[in-house]
Amino acid sequence: MQRYVFTAILIGAGAALLIIVAVALGAFSASAAWLEELYVTRGLLKAPTVIRYLWIEVLVVLAVSIGVAWCVIDLSQIAQKILVCGCAALLLLGLSWTMALYGLLFEPFSALGAGLLAAAGGFIFAGTERGMRKRLLQDVLGFRVSHETFNKLLEAHEPPEFEAGVRNVTVLTCRILNHADLCEKLEAADLMKMSNLFLRTVSTFLTSQGAYLDESGPELVRVFFGMVQSDDKHAEEACRAALELRPQLKTLNEECETRWYQPIHFGIGISSGPMAVGVYGSRGHYYYSATGAETDYSRRLASANSRYRSDLLVGPETYRLVEGQFEFRPMEMFYNPEDDVMTEIYQLLASSGSFDAKEAKRRDLFWQGVIHFREQNYEKALDQLTQARIAGRSDGPVEFYIAQTQEVIAALEGGSKSRQEQLTEEGHARLSSLM
Repeated sequence: MQRYVFTAILIGAGAALLIIVAVALGAFSASAAWLEELYVTRGLLKAPTVIRYLWIEVLVVLAVSIGVAWCVIDLSQIAQKILVCGCAALLLLGLSWTMALYGLLFEPFSALGAGLLAAAGGFIFAGTERGMRKRLLQDVLGFRVSHETFNKLLEAHEPPEFEAGVRNVTVLTCRILNHADLCEKLEAADLMKMSNLFLRTVSTFLTSQGAYLDESGPELVRVFFGMVQSDDKHAEEACRAALELRPQLKTLNEECETRWYQPIHFGIGISSGPMAVGVYGSRGHYYYSATGAETDYSRRLASANSRYRSDLLVGPETYRLVEGQFEFRPMEMFYNPEDDVMTEIYQLLASSGSFDAKEAKRRDLFWQGVIHFREQNYEKALDQLTQARIAGRSDGPVEFYIAQTQEVIAALEGGSKSRQEQLTEEGHARLSSLM
């Protein structure tokens, strides 16, 4: 935006300077004399008392030239540019007639010439790559990025890259997990207000963190990190944004309980990987997006929070990219029989180094308990997980694994196979289709 302002001032000032020099050389003397005679003939001016202030005309020339240049450069639609130029011309003619009523001669032709030159310069600049960039960004990105990100792309030395290609990005999906219950308990109008509040809060915050808003609906917001601008830290940025989103969601939940007496349960899923990035759609309906397996995987991760009673899950690739920068807890392993691949998902807890000694110990106890559970040392697993509890505070994943361990122990004592053992031969992973 600053570059556009500077360009507009440069073009406008240049056009004004040329006109002012022309005025000084007498190029508009004949038109001023003709206008004076016209106003005197029509009785608007009295010949002996005609007053003309050249400094006012110079200021108007400068203001009109810079204003027209700025509007022609900044506006995206050609019709809007032409409308501005026409309004400026009518304003100058009306100003001349109005000042004549007060006995002042204002010659508008020099200002019209300055506006015409500035408009020509603005149209020439608008035809260049940099001049067309704003319209391109508005057509492709719309309001899916923050104002800061939009201006950063607008001011960049290199043009934005919207060519189709495969790019590593991170997908963050935030869902309302109890949306079906809310549909039954709330009136349609209240449900709409709650959904709009959710969409506005989540999408505004995430885009302010540099994300690209890809989809938003009554129960879901999905954004991409590292898609609009290539960034090797896209996974880190997504995780940090998710952690900072937590208090926003807590405040949102408190507001919903106060206004509608219903809590909202949120689930966030983060997944990273290669996706096909490009401009999709048809003329007049373009949008920038990405397609790939990570989109669906992120959505499934967000929904999986309801199983573990957690709030923020990340996929294996995201974990690999940011392992040393954040605190995690393992959730569950999944086996994909089609690819014969075993993967693991994790709960994102906090930034690395932010835990005190007690929190770090609880994290380690939970981790050890999950390992013992997978190794089928259920008694040890139950002991570690029980120690990971916090008195007076509920920890969803801890309670989930305690319940799972107790279920397995009860099943073994009864001589029957547990559900975990029936999923894979090793008995410590679930099928990926069951996420």
